[in-house]
Parts: sequence; structure tokens; C-alpha cells
Amino acid sequence: MSARPTQLSPLVRTLRHVIFGASLSVGSLSMAYAADVAPKVYHIAPSELEAALSQFGRESGVLISYGSQITSGLKSRGLEGQYTPEQGLNALLEGTGLQAMADGNNGFTLQSASAAGAPIELGASTVVGDWLGEAQQTNVFEHPGARDVIRREEFERVGATSAREVLNRIPGVN
Repeated sequence: MSARPTQLSPLVRTLRHVIFGASLSVGSLSMAYAADVAPKVYHIAPSELEAALSQFGRESGVLISYGSQITSGLKSRGLEGQYTPEQGLNALLEGTGLQAMADGNNGFTLQSASAAGAPIELGASTVVGDWLGEAQQTNVFEHPGARDVIRREEFERVGATSAREVLNRIPGVN
């Protein structure tokens, strides 16, 4: 038998080229990301925080987003040594009460460290009205949509401590 090359259809050839090109681009993206994350040596003198952040952004190649009011009056201890961009930014912010949140795409946003971990407390809400009418009504044709009435007794019967525990027992509710 003689080995004869098979003729590939134009579609198969195109798909091979697309897959090959995609694999090359993924490899180059990971190499570019590794190069961006590689540690660099920084020599940033102690100064106003805004000036230090500006210099760090230029040298590291990262975008740092913040409002000028958040850095107003704050000083930086400077930065000396070899750091990745994230390590360097965290070291630069040390003692300022600010923290950096990664945005992806080589960017960071600054926010107050106390605001980042603090839970948000909402005011009281009052619910008035019932679009379903009386909960005792059993004629489902009078009310569009599905409904389940869960009374206090149901909470107590199943020993639930939250609405989620009761709702998880209703078929179709995730």
C-alpha cells in the first residue's frame, strides 16, 4: 500500500488554523501575564501618598484608581526593594488605612480598609399590602403565578432558624 496524503476540506484546514492560532495566543497571554507579575526593584522615597502612588503606577505598569479625597493628607513610607505589583502596592499603602482591591486587567482600586470589611447595615423596611389578597384563598385561577404560604407554625415544625431553611424544602425553589 502506498501512503497517499488525504485532501483536507477547506473547513477542516480553516479550523486547524484557528485552533493553532488560539493555542498560540493563549500561550502568549500567559507569558505576558507572567512578565507583568514578575518582581521588580522599586526605589520610591517617602512622600505624599498621591505622588508615591503615581510613581509606583508608572514604574510597575499597573493602573491605580482612586479619588483624590481618599489620599488627601496621607503620607507614604516609600518603597525600597523587590516586589510584585500587588506586593509593592500593599507595602506602599501600609499604615495609611487604605487597601488595594484588584480589578483584573492589571488594575487596582483603592478604598478605605475599614469600609472594605465592614458590613453594610440597612435601615428598617416596612412591607405594606399583599398582591395575592388573603393567604387563605385557595382558588389559584384568581392569582397569576405560583405561591406557597409558609406560616410561623411551619418554621417551628421543621426547626428552621432562617427563611432559607424553609424555602429550601419547597420544590422548585433553589
